[in-house]
Amino acid sequence: MQKFEMVGMKCIGNKKLLEEPLSRIGVFASRSEDPAVGIIREQWAKAKGRERRCIVGTFHSKAECELLYFVLKYGGYAVWFLGCRLPDKLPDFCKKAIRYRKLLIVSCFNSEHHSYATARYCAHLADMCSSYLVIWSMKEKGMIAPIYNKALEKGKWVERF
Repeated sequence: MQKFEMVGMKCIGNKKLLEEPLSRIGVFASRSEDPAVGIIREQWAKAKGRERRCIVGTFHSKAECELLYFVLKYGGYAVWFLGCRLPDKLPDFCKKAIRYRKLLIVSCFNSEHHSYATARYCAHLADMCSSYLVIWSMKEKGMIAPIYNKALEKGKWVERF
């Protein structure tokens, strides 16, 4: 991947997670009522953490936040694209991950909350920065469907649960 640079980008954490030629996994997860999907997602995240893999995402949904938490807790890395400004306060697990250089939080927005447009933009950034995608509970007409379709057209590997 070419060096990634955005004008007006603000970040907290380890910038090398975007600059070095790492294999990054783009993760997207919509809400699911199926408890089996939640268990599979959690086990997947723990395994990727133990493998010291790097995930990339927007981490907007509860399911995506759980992915972030478990990957970091079990030793992995993450790049988090925010559709709003950088937060004033971070959860303790994020502070710890930043301290150990396992997390990069990126924003190029100044608004307090993300909008559909900024969330979609950040989802596309996550796709651009990833080697392959893993998607849970994708809604056919949801925000991730165009990213999924574009990835398939380009021949990018996509794993879907």
